[in-house]
Amino acid sequence: MRKIEREMLQAIVDERTWSKDNTRVGIEKGYRSTVYLHGHRIACYYPKDQTLHINNCGYETNTTKSRLNVLIDFVFGGLGNGIFQHNWNWYLVRDGKQSEFPSNEWVAL
Repeated sequence: MRKIEREMLQAIVDERTWSKDNTRVGIEKGYRSTVYLHGHRIACYYPKDQTLHINNCGYETNTTKSRLNVLIDFVFGGLGNGIFQHNWNWYLVRDGKQSEFPSNEWVAL
């Protein structure tokens, strides 16, 4: 995990707004944390029911994938869920099931 991603997660845990380089966390206390990458909203985390909504905003980059995977691991505790790439295509593993990741669409986990 990159240092910037650790700091991003700490901001979410502390429920405080945070920004560094290309990544920003916005907070609506007691409701949700929103993660932005290059100004694009890529994730919303709802701590009350521990749900995560993710979107690559059409950018299938290593940085986007890394930020989303760190968030998935944070919410689901390393249960094998996450995003990976094969032959230029993104795939999502959720509860042991693999499916294509829908580019530029919201996915609720």
